[in-house]
Amino acid sequence: MNKWIFLLAVLMYAGSLYAQFPAREPTPNDTLQSVRQLKSGKVALSIYAPKASEVKVSGDFPGGFPGLVLQKDEQGVWSATTSEALLPDVYTYDFTVDGLKVFDPKNPRSKESNSGYSNIFEIEGAGNDFQALKDVPHGKVEIVWYKSSALDGVTRRLHVYLPPNYDQISKTQKLPVLYLLHGGGDNDASWTTAGRANLILDNLYAQGKLEPMIVVMPAGHTHIQGFFMGAGDQQDPFCRDFVQSIIPFVEKTYPVSAKREHRAIAGLSMGGIQTVNLALWHPDLFAYVFPLSTGYFPPNIAEIKEKYADVMTNKEINNFKKFKIFMGGEADIAYQNNLNMMAMFDGFGIKYEYENGSYAHTFREWRRNLRDFAPLLFK
Repeated sequence: MNKWIFLLAVLMYAGSLYAQFPAREPTPNDTLQSVRQLKSGKVALSIYAPKASEVKVSGDFPGGFPGLVLQKDEQGVWSATTSEALLPDVYTYDFTVDGLKVFDPKNPRSKESNSGYSNIFEIEGAGNDFQALKDVPHGKVEIVWYKSSALDGVTRRLHVYLPPNYDQISKTQKLPVLYLLHGGGDNDASWTTAGRANLILDNLYAQGKLEPMIVVMPAGHTHIQGFFMGAGDQQDPFCRDFVQSIIPFVEKTYPVSAKREHRAIAGLSMGGIQTVNLALWHPDLFAYVFPLSTGYFPPNIAEIKEKYADVMTNKEINNFKKFKIFMGGEADIAYQNNLNMMAMFDGFGIKYEYENGSYAHTFREWRRNLRDFAPLLFK
């Protein structure tokens, strides 16, 4: 009897607590769909901000830079529509509410970068198939921490992609390594969020286009100040970390080959300069080199010509199995710097291949670059 009296008392107490907290008033945000593809193929982007005075949205969709100004309706929902139909692809976007960058609370899909998070949306279709999540064997992405002896013993993070069936493959062979570097606004997670590197590689493996490999995505920024876009491997602390700490850590931790012919490096924008600096100053370390959307600034080119002609004329540079530069078309902000850099390479007799794309300085371009160069590796 006492048991039932106790339970009744608990229920009555809980009911009195609930009565003190009336139900929340519903708002338009409850049912808001923040990203909608219209019948026209255009995309409408919306956010509920009833007290805001100005809302903008920017991103790598057409017309996304500098961005769109949203209009407010009578319910406090701000909306804007892209100026044209969007092709099948993955797009990033950022809302700015009264000058403050705001994460879209209605969309959990995100890109991690050096300055925070951006949202992502996907338009399905044939053009997006190469980077879509499919019913194929999947590799595994690990978040790994290592101690950098090159950078005062600080603990640093990197991401590692292991291929499908890694557990079986790694028992019988030493795997080659692709080092994949991010850009100045990004971090070591960007290639597996906005970059979709793991999904692109999964799909290439399923098509039988790839040799088994490990992909290492390190953090290109360091706590030690340096010139990340400078000439050579001494101005950028990351280059010291890469050679002295990252490569030894990877080769100690994973069953990988330490041979030059089993090591590749690629990077975009800032990571592209880091790729060039590491490859040209250490040509004995790499067989495959892929700078993406990058190029030295004019003062750096002048510095190289004045101080580093011996580096540029090292015969080992022309022994790369593949040295290919990718660019995102004339709209790529690095386009002219890249032309200047290639002219310098020509003057020093450095051999390379060149491919110019069309998606400017965005992951829309770099994802396609990865799709195209990964099948060239370790053949």
